[in-house]
Parts: sequence; C-alpha cells; structure tokens
Amino acid sequence: MLSFARLALIALALVATVATADTFEGRVVRVLDGDTVDVLDAGKSSHRVRLAGIDAPEKGQAFGTRAKQLLLELAGGKSVEVSWHKRDRYG
Repeated sequence: MLSFARLALIALALVATVATADTFEGRVVRVLDGDTVDVLDAGKSSHRVRLAGIDAPEKGQAFGTRAKQLLLELAGGKSVEVSWHKRDRYG
C-alpha cells in the first residue's frame, strides 16, 4: 500500500510533467506518413509533428501508404492543438 507522502510525490511529478508541456494551435497542412504531420501555426510557422505512441509503417513498408491515407482522412486540413514536452532526434 502506498503511503500518503508517496502518493503526493507521484501526483506532484505528474502535475510537473503536464505543467512543462508547451502547446500551440494550427492546421494540419501535410501528412508525411502514418505518424508525422506538418502543422502551420497562426504566425505561419510550420512545425513537423511526430505523433507520440504511434508506430506506423514507413512509406516503403507494407501498409505504409494505407497508414498515411488514414491519417490524412483523420487529420488532413483540420485545426489541431499540439501539446509537446520534448523534441525527438530529428528536432
């Protein structure tokens, strides 16, 4: 059983993680593959966004074209809010 102090520390860590997330709003202007989109913000800056927790096949792999097509149907041209807290190895 977790003590109250341990639960409080876990809750604080979760709040700190959420508090450090940055957000911006924009429109999905391009779908690169099944897990990556370009989002144009209000200042007309483009941001390449990789979707966390998604491991879609690449374009050259089996079902890669289908994964891209499905993400395009779901998000293409739509307004989105992007919440992020780190950059991947590609920036």
